[in-house]
Amino acid sequence: MIYNQLGKTGLTVSKVGFGGAPLGNQYGDIEDREAIRAVQVAIDSGITFFDTSPYYGRTLSETRLGQALVGQREKVILATKGGRIDRAAFDFSYDGILHACEASLRRLQTNTIDVYQLHDIEFGDKKQIINEAIPALHRLKQEGKVRFIGVTGYSLPLLREIIEGHELDVVLSYCHYNLLNTRLNKELVPTVKAKGMGLINGSVTHMGILTEQGPQSWHPAPAEVKQIGKEVADYCRRHGTAIAHLAIQFALQNSDVDVTLLGTRTVAELEQSLSLLGEGPDPELLASVLAAIEPVANVSWPSGQ
Repeated sequence: MIYNQLGKTGLTVSKVGFGGAPLGNQYGDIEDREAIRAVQVAIDSGITFFDTSPYYGRTLSETRLGQALVGQREKVILATKGGRIDRAAFDFSYDGILHACEASLRRLQTNTIDVYQLHDIEFGDKKQIINEAIPALHRLKQEGKVRFIGVTGYSLPLLREIIEGHELDVVLSYCHYNLLNTRLNKELVPTVKAKGMGLINGSVTHMGILTEQGPQSWHPAPAEVKQIGKEVADYCRRHGTAIAHLAIQFALQNSDVDVTLLGTRTVAELEQSLSLLGEGPDPELLASVLAAIEPVANVSWPSGQ
């Protein structure tokens, strides 16, 4: 395992982080036993950063992770989020964030959350995010219930605006640094560096597009992006490589990212992903895939308000 410093937090984190969305059955059902075993294998493999949210499986991911970390809590950096309740339900009010954190502490069976972030801020009212949700984060930090605070979301301009104007420790962006989209480097990294913040990159498979099984029915990407994803997956398969493996290798090359989250559904997937650590992508295969992707490169979709 490779380890980085998470911005100026002083936390040493594994370059590969455990993304908790699959623990909530976001990408297909998995059994409790398999979910808990995957967490244990991740810890044994040197992964120290675990990211979840009450939104993943509507508290299922947090509950499973909390069960899996009994007796193991001191070995990990634990991150979760607040504000997003369901696909169309959000609560970024001051009291809502305080209550959400208390509930997460109970489900995760811990007294302190290492990194606590507002989840998908583009879906909230910006004034409420600034005037209520962020002050609530600072209160939780002052009370010692969380150690470090931040924001997550899809909209890079909004993330940049919020972190420029407020004292936060960490930011999580998703679907903006992978084979299909690299806008993160130009639109967010300079601000993150200037502020000395920790940077977490999620969805290196573009929320499932860059996988053998392809995206779930709810995926918001335009049809042409999904089609190109299928085509490059087929191309990689013909050349003896899984598209997800190429996507992971590509994303892990970004030295500006402190933690790259990998969401794996099974122990086998986790072990395959970890075997790629330290291996760069095949240059010829990568060049061919990037050329095929070019027509839809850096295409984003509307998200939030």
